[in-house]
Amino acid sequence: MIKPKFKETIPVFFVNNEIHIGEEDGVAGVIEDPNGSIQYLISLIDGENTIETIIKNVILKYPDITAEEVQDAIQSLNEEKYLEDNAITPTIMGEYEKERYKANLNFFSLFTSLEDSKFDIQEKVMNTKIALLGVGGLGSQILYHLAALGFHNITALDFDTLELSNFNRQLLYSEENIDELKIEMAKKRISKFNPNVKLDIVNKRIECAEDVMNHIQDSEYVICVADKPTLYIQDWVNEAVVKLGKPLVSGGVLNTRGRFYSIIPGKTGCVECHKHTVIASDEKVNDQLNNMNQVNFQRNNAAISPNVAMLAGAMVNEFLGLVTGIKHPTSLGKMMELNFLTYQTYPISEWEKQEECSVCNSTSVTATS
Repeated sequence: MIKPKFKETIPVFFVNNEIHIGEEDGVAGVIEDPNGSIQYLISLIDGENTIETIIKNVILKYPDITAEEVQDAIQSLNEEKYLEDNAITPTIMGEYEKERYKANLNFFSLFTSLEDSKFDIQEKVMNTKIALLGVGGLGSQILYHLAALGFHNITALDFDTLELSNFNRQLLYSEENIDELKIEMAKKRISKFNPNVKLDIVNKRIECAEDVMNHIQDSEYVICVADKPTLYIQDWVNEAVVKLGKPLVSGGVLNTRGRFYSIIPGKTGCVECHKHTVIASDEKVNDQLNNMNQVNFQRNNAAISPNVAMLAGAMVNEFLGLVTGIKHPTSLGKMMELNFLTYQTYPISEWEKQEECSVCNSTSVTATS
């Protein structure tokens, strides 16, 4: 039996003959209540009473109100996502997890109604298997976010050692760890921050698409923030995720801007599709890429911590939406740009699956999301 209550994030207060629900623009509402019947209804929505009990008590106190009107009032509050079902309990979460992820649960409740469970969303997070490529500036901050959200199953890959110049943005590490492997330090730090996270690590330099496939084959989703070798890594990762049908979120820092995108093989176009689309719209792009290949371009780092944090947050929010469905990722099949100077986020290109794409057509994939 459903036992509705107001979500813990939704304040309810009374001003004269008005009911004020919520405090956030676009979410808050004001209801007129000349005879006090709505205030009484709200007092009964406490998580202890069933809907049937609430209807019965309101009708007893206000005989002029019908059961249908009470039902409609509750449904209206539900449609505004003010209510949750207090009778719903988690499947696998214990008291420890409920307390550790309490604020997560409050956030997830913002996207649920009486028929949904915020616990299911958190448990989906806890069970999801992620392959992370890169634990440098962007990757280390993303890893922290993932651990805080409660992603318990992560396999991370990197090959680099820590350098003094890393510490302006790589917050996971300390100067005492200079010359040590980032991937090993990441495991030590994350195990202390959230001991529930099963973080498997791989110390390896990616040299081909097969290396990526070996790393991601047991995962459900892939996050790529690896940036070396600059001109090849995205192609190798793209080939691997398309062949194995793994949804991907990827991004990187470009001086005063960050860029990120996401793809779902079989549903969206891939990175190669994007190249076809961009080249078709601008013939100069192909010449630029060829010239960059000839000079063996390697991007010099101009990332600072607050900018990396903004991009990491945007990418993890995109990833969270992709995994849980609480929001539709804005970057699906789109190259999104985050301007670090204005804080604006906008698409700079978007693409569909291309019939002539050699990667998409090299294998038949089934989307996993």
